[in-house]
Amino acid sequence: MKTLAQPTRHPETRKGLPHSRSPARQRGVVLVIALILLVVISLLAVTNVRNASSTANVAGNVRTTELATQAADIALRHCEASILNILRVASGKPSTYPSTFVASNILEPSIPLKWQDKANWDTTPLNYVLPFNLINQTGMNDATYKRPPECMGQLTDSVIGSITDNVTHVVTKTTTSYYVVTARGFGPEVEAGNGRPVGSEIWLQSNISILSENLP
Repeated sequence: MKTLAQPTRHPETRKGLPHSRSPARQRGVVLVIALILLVVISLLAVTNVRNASSTANVAGNVRTTELATQAADIALRHCEASILNILRVASGKPSTYPSTFVASNILEPSIPLKWQDKANWDTTPLNYVLPFNLINQTGMNDATYKRPPECMGQLTDSVIGSITDNVTHVVTKTTTSYYVVTARGFGPEVEAGNGRPVGSEIWLQSNISILSENLP
């Protein structure tokens, strides 16, 4: 009996077919992707926290600046009204604006002007300090401001002139007085006391020219 030779089987070469990935290699790729996503999410979270913190800081700075501006504006308007009232009373008219700002608070002319020297505000103050009741609302447990705003009024010049009536030809002597009013307000974070303030500080200024014949 003849024994048939078994055909030799050669391994088939599967060209062009994709190689299958092992489970361990697949798990490694997923881990890398997960780590990358985790880093991206962490960076986004840190960025959002920083943006929120920056927004809060900006909002806080805007608030303190606005409050300091409001305080300076209150001081400026108060001193303007006080000076006009003093001139009104001096001309023989009744007082219409109650104020603790008196005639002695109006500084005499000088070169340079008094407001330009910070020592006149901090070291040897010539400024007028507003009462707290003009800026802090009554009935509130917590006061908005710790340091009240200040102002300084100074006469800069007086010009003597005359007005001639075209009909009667009567000549009336007049005096035009010029004043500079300077105010500074502080934010709610500025502590009470004198000297140089530490915190937000806003300066405002106005000029008044008043004809002695035209006092309101």
